[in-house]
This record gives sequence, structure tokens and C-alpha cells, in this order.
Amino acid sequence: MILTVLMILAAALYRLMPHPWNVTPLGAMALLGGAYLGRRQAFWLPLAVLAVTDVMLNMRMGYPMIYAPRGFDYAAFVLIGSLGLWLRTQSSQRQLAAVLATPFVFFIISNFGVWLFGLNLGNVPYAKDMTGLVACYAAGLPFLRGTMMGDWGFIAVFVGCAWFARQMHNQSLDRLLAPAN
Repeated sequence: MILTVLMILAAALYRLMPHPWNVTPLGAMALLGGAYLGRRQAFWLPLAVLAVTDVMLNMRMGYPMIYAPRGFDYAAFVLIGSLGLWLRTQSSQRQLAAVLATPFVFFIISNFGVWLFGLNLGNVPYAKDMTGLVACYAAGLPFLRGTMMGDWGFIAVFVGCAWFARQMHNQSLDRLLAPAN
């Protein structure tokens, strides 16, 4: 659990640094928080890190500290965290499917929120019909690529770090329990 908390804090620091558009560890943080943290921390810790970094980024960029439509993004991360909780008892194939689905879950939910409350690239609200919804999702496609890279890349890094930590821990235990010569 300590490693997971450290990775979540590293994710927060990464988010505050300059990085490629949408290439962030947020989806990985939500999914793996659900999969590895205790049930109490599985939701509040990733969401707290998201909220704190949102406030810091909004202040830095001159936006309102709290932007209500961002609630759709938080809902997406809660759903992804729930998926992580579910993964605890699932097969490797289902775990892989959940990892692959993570950026698309965020894309679908967050862009729906943009369509309802946001503005298009021309700074005009989207039409509240199927044409506007399709236009919103189409405009979001360039961001989806970064989300996929960030989610999948950081999930690989986080899982790799967890695997490496377990290997090191097991080697330490093996040396400790090995019979003396």
C-alpha cells in the first residue's frame, strides 16, 4: 500500500509539471487505486489528489478554483476506481480488458460533460442534439490519443514498479530465511 500511495503522489507531481497534452497518470491512478488500495482509500485518495492538483492548476492558469462541469471527469474516475475494485477478483483477461477500457471510459464520460456544459473550439456551446454530440466527440479525438498513452503507459510503469518491489521484497525474505552456512 505504501508503494501505491507513493505512486499516487508521484502522479500528482507529474501532473503539475509540463507534459504532453493529456498524457497524465490520472486514469492509471484511479484504476490502480481501486485495485491496490484499501476499500476506504481506493476512492478518496485518488480523488483528493485530483482535486488538489485541479485547484493548483486552475489557480496557475487563472481559471476558477472549482469548475462544476469537471464533475463529469470526477464521475469517470469514480467509475474507473470502481472498475479497479472489481478487478481484485477477476481473471488476467478481464484485468487486461479493464486496462484497455480505462481511457475510453474517461473519454466517453468527460466528453459528454463537455457537450452538455462546455464550449467547442470556436468558443461556442455545442448544439444540444446528436450533431453537437458527434461534433464534441470528434473534437475530443486528438485528446484521446494522449489519454490512451498516459493511462496505458502509467499503468505499465505502476504495475512494473509494484512487480519489481514484490521481487525485491521476496529476495530480501529469502535471504533472511535462508539457512546459515
